[in-house]
This record gives sequence, C-alpha cells and structure tokens, in this order.
Amino acid sequence: MRTMTTTKPTAEQNLHFMAWRATALQMMPYMSDVIFAFRPVACDDVDTFAVDPGLRLYINFENTIPKGARFNGEAILHECGHVFGEHSKLAELAGVKDEERDAWNLAGDFAINDDLRDAGCSLLAAHGVFAAQIGQPDYQTPMHYMDVLRKLMKNAKPKPQQGQGQPSDKPGQPGDGSGGKPTPEKGCGSGAGGKKGGYELPEHAMGGDASAASQAEKELIRISTASNIRKHQEQHGIGSVPGGLAQIVAEIEEESTTPWERQLGSFLRRAVAITAGNFDLSYLRRNRRRLNEELCDRSGRIVGRVVAPGYIKPIPSVHFYRDTSGSVSDHDLAVATNEVEGISKRLGIKGTDLMVTDVDVTVYESKKFTGKASVKEISGRGGTDMRNAITNSCEAKKRPSVIVIATDGETPWPDERPLVPVVVLLINGSKWAKDAIPEWAHVVEVNTK
Repeated sequence: MRTMTTTKPTAEQNLHFMAWRATALQMMPYMSDVIFAFRPVACDDVDTFAVDPGLRLYINFENTIPKGARFNGEAILHECGHVFGEHSKLAELAGVKDEERDAWNLAGDFAINDDLRDAGCSLLAAHGVFAAQIGQPDYQTPMHYMDVLRKLMKNAKPKPQQGQGQPSDKPGQPGDGSGGKPTPEKGCGSGAGGKKGGYELPEHAMGGDASAASQAEKELIRISTASNIRKHQEQHGIGSVPGGLAQIVAEIEEESTTPWERQLGSFLRRAVAITAGNFDLSYLRRNRRRLNEELCDRSGRIVGRVVAPGYIKPIPSVHFYRDTSGSVSDHDLAVATNEVEGISKRLGIKGTDLMVTDVDVTVYESKKFTGKASVKEISGRGGTDMRNAITNSCEAKKRPSVIVIATDGETPWPDERPLVPVVVLLINGSKWAKDAIPEWAHVVEVNTK
C-alpha cells in the first residue's frame, strides 16, 4: 500500500515555486490574485499539479523541477483556469457522477487550453489536449464538451485519460511515475471538478500552513480577478485577453438590465404589505404633517379635525423560482441569478420579501435573498416541471404578491390561472417555448445569445 506524503514545501522548493509563479505572471498578469491565493503543498502522490476546492495546490516537486520554469508556469495557469472557471461547481450543475469525474476533468481541460494557447502558453499548445481530439471546435464550455464525451462513452465506451490538460514532455503523457515508484495519481484534483485524490487535505491542515480558502474568499478572488482582466483589456485592448476569460468576466460583472420596477408595477399595486413612502395616497395611513389641522364652519367655529391621507409605498413579496433542470445551461443560471439581484436592487427588497427557490421536478429549500452569495449553491439538474413551483407558492403559509419563474420555457404549465400573479422570465427561450406559456402569465424575455 502506498504511503501518502503530503508536507509543507522546503525552502528550496518554495524558491522554485516562486520562480514558476513569476513566469506565470509574465504571461497572464491579471491572474495574480488566483496565483497568490494558492497554498502550495509538496505531495508525491500527484503526477505534477492538482488543486482542491480549498485552493491547496499539490505539487510533485520531484517530477516538476526538472521540467523547468516555463512548463510549471503554464501548469499553474492551467490550474488557475479551473479555479476561475469554477469547474468544481460546474461539475455539480452538470450532474457529474463519480464515475464521470475523469471525463469532466478532460472537458474542463478542453475549455481552458485553447485560452491558454491564445495567451502564449507554447508548451501547452504543443503537447496539451484540445477539443479537436474529439472532433469538436475550440472555445466551447465544459458543459458542451461533457455532453459530447458522455455520448462518446455511451456509444464507444472510450477511456479518456484524466489530467492531460497540462503541458507534458510527450503529447498526452504528462508523466509516468517512472523510477520504480508507484504511479502517482493523475488529474487536476477535485478543485477542477475531477476525481478527489486520496492526498487531499482536510479543511485545517499542517498546523494552519495549508488551511482551506473559504467560499467568501474564493468569491472575492473571482471578482478581483474579473476586475484585473477588465483593466488589462482597457489598457491593452480587447484582444489582449483570451475570449473564454472575457466571457467569464462578462458573466461575473453582468447586471440585470430588466426594468423590474416597471415589469412588476401592476403587481406592486396589489401588494399586501405597506410602508411609509412617496408612492401613493391612502386613508389606511394618516398624514402626520396634517394631524393637527382643524375643520371650521363659515363663522370660524371648530367643527372637527381633518383626516388627511398619508403616503404609502407597496412592498412586494416576490418568490423567485430558478429553473435548475438539466436543459438550463450554466450561463443561463448565472443570468437568472443576476436577475434576482436586479429585482432586489430595483425594488429595494431582500430577506423574507425576496425568497429564492431552485426547482427541477422537485421544489428545493427556499432561501432568503441577501446577495449573490446567499443563492450561490445550486440544487437540482434533473427534469423540469414548473407546475410544482406554482403550487408550492400558492399553498405557502405566507403567499407572495407575485411569482417570478426564471426558465428556458421547456416545462409544462398549469391548465388554470393560479391564485398568485406569475411573471415568466424566459431566458434564451425558443419560439415554441414562448408560445407554450399560458396567456395568464406575464412574459419577460432575456436574450443574451
């Protein structure tokens, strides 16, 4: 049985790592926040490099040092691509099973390597894996490549080798564990959505020298990296950054442009809850500035007091349902999440007034919206039935003022008008999907393609 050796890098190994890091920064300086967030760990159980969800970067220094700074700089950038692209999370969205982890790692490699090649990673361009090897074009998403690999595995039962995304001495052969030692584990680790290696550390490890990055830290790293990429584009031109990275930046920075205050206007007026504001007049609330006004007759005798209407502002209670079925792409899910934030900002609501629930054929646990981080986790990826969402909302103890359903439209709908007004946020939906939406639903189209 192989003995696992995972240790803190020595002083000499750290010097090598810093040199590789500097090389990577020369090629893609905007990746600095990801690169410096890595926690290097010496580990001879990996072939070259691997990363876990806590941003621990496992390095086989014995195998990598002889390959030189260029090779290792490009390999570090490869792992950055998995992290910035959130491939571990996309694996969950894609419903990747344990036995599919090797194929998913390969799908992620395809999606990363064309961008790295365009950024000048010459060793990877010569020896890394690319989508052409499965007859597909470059510049597609990991989800696209995974769909193709699933079909290939179903029809021909191929055995795609994991972890071939990094540059290697021989095409498709990153390392062979030679020298009489047991072969190290290949692949980019569970941080890339690949198979979890037996070498991966617990959350707090090595006396705090390799503690895992928190979800909040990773989110901040992605946001700051997106900002760095945007600044690099502004200074050096759009073509100075690979297109795949630019697309991820657009998804991170994209804000809703839907005029929700107008789209939901008619429903706001039906809202049950009210608060002081400058929206409309109502005798349900007295005007405090006119509390002491007196009503007199022609002779000047006081005969009563004026009851003046006060200002009210309806506060909608919105229940937002996010279609997380398998037909909805990761990009469209990101768009849906942006629209939740758009509703929150434009209507000034959050918490119990803006509940978010994921739905496929199952209605999952509802969450109070307090920002994007509160709805970052996705549940589902099965079939689709938005009838369950509408039933769930109408039968809730606290019935909302309006239901918003973000979907691609590939779902059945109730035959009868529900008790609660429904707005269908149709994201990149087809014409037939739009035509199938009942007349009682208000449709808001969002097209990003």
